[in-house]
Amino acid sequence: MLRHILLATLIAFSGLTAHAVTSSYLQDEEQIMPAGDRWTPFPWNFKNAQPFPWSDIQGTWKVEQDSFISYFSFKVIQQKNGVRQLKVKQYDGESCRLLATGVGIEKGQLVYAQMTSKSGKIYRVSLTAFKRSDSPQPPLQGNVYTESVMVLSIGELNQVSVEDMMHTQILKVSSQLDQKSCVDDLKN
Repeated sequence: MLRHILLATLIAFSGLTAHAVTSSYLQDEEQIMPAGDRWTPFPWNFKNAQPFPWSDIQGTWKVEQDSFISYFSFKVIQQKNGVRQLKVKQYDGESCRLLATGVGIEKGQLVYAQMTSKSGKIYRVSLTAFKRSDSPQPPLQGNVYTESVMVLSIGELNQVSVEDMMHTQILKVSSQLDQKSCVDDLKN
């Protein structure tokens, strides 16, 4: 009889643990990318894209739209052959814990990065620079002035074009690359 009680308790506890792990996994995935209907349609004209601002991009940037908040750190990596890449990290907007990492390359005047979350989800991020005067929305101003308005586009890996992705302005909160920049911004 005691065996049956212990077995039933073990089965019930393992079911609760699996539910908690699954819930935690799904919560992490939701924090990487918001639902598509919460972001505005693509208002930008890529013909107005500016050369990518390699000298301004390094640091910590904040994405905030509706209830979605996330931080991205961008580090410029110079390869021996002169090609520049962008090391990208995405942090949770409430806890500043690392959510995903990736590497971006420049194609045309955009930088495309393939991101991999801690749970293995793969998605795309792209960055585009625009003149402040070309912005269809009032330019956001962060803690650090930048010459360009930066737009972050985020979407599933299978989305064919940037126009199909979700887009928002991002603002630079620090020239530093560490999680401390995220924590400091949350305190303000």
